[in-house]
Amino acid sequence: MRNSVNLNVPDFQPLALSIYVDAMETPQGVLVLLSDWPKLKSAIDPNSPFYKLMAKLTFVPFHERTLQEKSEFLDARIREVEKANLEKGSFITYQNELCTSPDLFVNEYSDRRELVSVDAKTGIIKVIAKLD
Repeated sequence: MRNSVNLNVPDFQPLALSIYVDAMETPQGVLVLLSDWPKLKSAIDPNSPFYKLMAKLTFVPFHERTLQEKSEFLDARIREVEKANLEKGSFITYQNELCTSPDLFVNEYSDRRELVSVDAKTGIIKVIAKLD
């Protein structure tokens, strides 16, 4: 008597799921591997009890995460904060291919971008070019 159907076969990749069936081959439940939760969670209602349970079961404290996991976690939050700051009138500073020397930066505001030079000794910022 078989009590499960293993879906860890090429037709069901990349998720490894098992459907538990009774003696009459009637499905009774589904096994979701905790390692597959990141692939599934975007399709589940965050307010559902299942989502909340899986989030709790798969929670890893920040200090126990790998460097890659920390980076992925922080990247999304950094983008949210940058967007909020732009909406409040602040700006984002970064370097790209236009920054041909260490003192050049791009200041990006909600309505424009500027190539600026920053004097490391005095902190004085001089606009070199308006980019937008």
